Amino acid sequence: MELPQALREAIETQILEHEPAQAAVVLRDAVNALGAEEVAGGLLDAAAVALRIMVSETDEAFDQVELLDRLALDGAVPEENIDLLSRLLTFAASTAGGIRPPVGRVIEELGAERALFGAWLTTLSAIRVVAISLERTEADVAEDVLRVVDAF
Repeated sequence: MELPQALREAIETQILEHEPAQAAVVLRDAVNALGAEEVAGGLLDAAAVALRIMVSETDEAFDQVELLDRLALDGAVPEENIDLLSRLLTFAASTAGGIRPPVGRVIEELGAERALFGAWLTTLSAIRVVAISLERTEADVAEDVLRVVDAF
């Protein structure tokens, strides 16, 4: 299994088919084949692509604290995961800006399972936020992201 194929399958399964359990299986298989660092890095790169799409179309940026508060208030992200999302959303935003922090360090600090969960949450949250910001569907944004991911 190659990384772009795994990311495409997981994102499509989650967003288009609404099958989170199956998406988790795809990601687990990808981690077994490619390693946690590569999969987490790919997920965060996908989130970065989504953020770049938003900025290129709107030329605006979100205030992170306001965004996270809104996601928590809306119930999109459970309160206990806000700090994790904050950290990895910053990672994705940095990558979108051209500076990619080392994924391995995040995995060492959080553990592979928590880091992968955070990377997945970040990817899905970024796609959702971009869709809302651009007044498009999550499926449309996901497809735009996946076109870029396919070139990885």
